[in-house]
Amino acid sequence: MEPSKDFISTFMIAVSNCSLYSKEHEAFDELAKKTLAVLEEDLKDRLEIMIIDDELIVNKKPLRGGGLHRINIIKRLKKKGISRVDFLEGITLSEIKQFIIDISEPGKRLKSYPHIRTGAVDIRMGGLKMDAVDINNLTFSPLEEIEKVKEVFHSAKPHRKLDIAGLEEVVVHFIGSFKKEANLLKLLSPIKSYSEYTYTHATNVSILSVLQAESLGIKDDLLHEFGMAALLHDAGKLFISREVLDKKGKLDDKEYAEIKKHPLYGARYLAKMDHLTRLAPIIAFEHHIKYDGSGYPDSRLNGKKQHICSQIVAISDFFDALRSRRPYRESWETGKIVALMKKNAGKDFNPMLLNNFTGLLRTALN
Repeated sequence: MEPSKDFISTFMIAVSNCSLYSKEHEAFDELAKKTLAVLEEDLKDRLEIMIIDDELIVNKKPLRGGGLHRINIIKRLKKKGISRVDFLEGITLSEIKQFIIDISEPGKRLKSYPHIRTGAVDIRMGGLKMDAVDINNLTFSPLEEIEKVKEVFHSAKPHRKLDIAGLEEVVVHFIGSFKKEANLLKLLSPIKSYSEYTYTHATNVSILSVLQAESLGIKDDLLHEFGMAALLHDAGKLFISREVLDKKGKLDDKEYAEIKKHPLYGARYLAKMDHLTRLAPIIAFEHHIKYDGSGYPDSRLNGKKQHICSQIVAISDFFDALRSRRPYRESWETGKIVALMKKNAGKDFNPMLLNNFTGLLRTALN
């Protein structure tokens, strides 16, 4: 086995077995020592691991083969919002042990390590920028997050996978921001231009949905997966013509019929992505279905109830859509939106979820 594959396999065996042993257990100590020994064989001055388009890149070269261990390290890193890891010369056993523990535990934030740098591969127009940054020092900036979402969405094509790692990083920032900002409305971004609506709205809906999910006790990996799915709820609009999306007047019947196809387009597109949570195509398909089964696509034909995660996103989607200024109308005030939503509770929205959502808004405004 070539050295880089040997390291990936040894590292993932240690991560997989970490939950079986305590940090002081001899077996864990042996696994960590073996991982360090293999790593030191690979190191000249650094070992660089990156994820680009679901490919594992080691020291600038794609890693072929590697089987399940290669697939699992991609999944583990993405769940942490990481798409790049640099191991530097001088790394110690205690550092590699702590890194294995942090990667193995769902929802655990990564610590700062002297000889391990974790961050993101930043793909921008005009070239590839690959500066590693410490994920723990990243701060939430709505405009920066929207720009990242915009970059990822712009790269989307019918037969090309989304840069999931880039979106994972955005969701990690959302969740971290809730602990720093009590007023959730300050986390939401205004629509600067009509052409930015798709990206800004996706970001805002994810923030609102994750906040409600967290208040209901959803946490760790499931919260991250839900945030990803909410961020992609309108992915189908990437396949609707810009002329229709950016129209500065009311849509005619033909244009509205095209818009109504976006849940189906989104579900089909996201269902093809192996490394994406199964919630994503479900929410993309169901977010315009109403609590009573009306809305679109017509779900009354199959008799299935709307998924609770789709119900959460439907509330966030409606709220942010009305608070955003659009080409054909002005933005609504929060009180007016809440009054309309309460009027439609039990028909359009899950009453319990809506009550919880408005309670969160009340807390934020107070």
